[in-house]
Amino acid sequence: MRKSLYALLALGAGSLPAAAQTNSGITLYGLIDTTIRYSTNEDAAGHSRTQMTDGVLTGSRWGLRGTEELGGGNKAWYILESGFSPDTGTSQQGGRLFGRTAVIGLDGDYGKLALGRQYTLAHEVLSSYESMAFANNSIVGYQGGNYTGLRYDNTIKYIKSFGPVQASAAYTFGEVPGSIKNSSAAAGALVYSNGPLEVGTVYQQTQNVSSAFFGAVPVAQASKQTVWGLGGTWKAARAQYYLGYTNNRLDVADYRNNVGYVGTRYTLTDALAFIGTFQYDWLRHAGQSGKRLTTAGMLDYSFSKRTDVYLEVDYTHLQGAWIALNSAPAFNNSGNTYGNGTRLGVVAGVRHKF
Repeated sequence: MRKSLYALLALGAGSLPAAAQTNSGITLYGLIDTTIRYSTNEDAAGHSRTQMTDGVLTGSRWGLRGTEELGGGNKAWYILESGFSPDTGTSQQGGRLFGRTAVIGLDGDYGKLALGRQYTLAHEVLSSYESMAFANNSIVGYQGGNYTGLRYDNTIKYIKSFGPVQASAAYTFGEVPGSIKNSSAAAGALVYSNGPLEVGTVYQQTQNVSSAFFGAVPVAQASKQTVWGLGGTWKAARAQYYLGYTNNRLDVADYRNNVGYVGTRYTLTDALAFIGTFQYDWLRHAGQSGKRLTTAGMLDYSFSKRTDVYLEVDYTHLQGAWIALNSAPAFNNSGNTYGNGTRLGVVAGVRHKF
């Protein structure tokens, strides 16, 4: 677990890219993941759309990372990672230079310390227990960011292992004059790993949330968002099984979500793998209820360790208050269904890591 969570801290929940190290010790790495996607109900009239877009599981990115040995088993390290849209070449994460990660840290017997823009603890832990790791495709990975926060600026994180148990804590500075609490966040997590079994839990509280919840919470209803969850994985000979639960609450805006999810990654041959996920979300808002079913399946064929192609199918069904939330004008990702209750998507993609 130490290695897996450290990798998540460094690169997020996606597949780890290959890397090339220069003579100066700087490692350049990245991946390009491009798809052709057909999807239904892409406007209020119910029209379908065919488009070229980013990867289903992983967002395209490039980055720099490196370490320096300080002696006595201690080292300094850094990661600078930039996301981009492969279909247009434009920067993602609002045009930031290093919008995916910009972090520096120290590592030693005392644990691992990280400072900067980085993945939240809620995202690192809970995405580990969903088979598509809260996919880059917004309608499948809708929990990521909206419930977990995905990434926070101005964050300090600490991770320490005690035998099979790994403890971690994170704090995000709100940086609001006159108030330490305003716009801040705090989180803690415990993960137990023993052989094929891993289980974990996380608790995270974020102050003054508005745009993070699908863009549906206006500034006037900025809320305290409380997220906790638990889950686990079990590894068998050819398969890994996933089970998780996320509990999301916003106080002033009055949103409550309970999400259960199950999934698997199954190796069919040395080159061919299947990934499947099933997620069910119960929503309560302003006295109204809604339900959401999201399921997806993918066949992934690897030509090598660096290049693979895949075919993915996903289906989402919405009821009640979930249709209103998912169709809000401010809904801030491509999962908007424009008042429609369903969406079917079919994707073919190619990914190369460098």
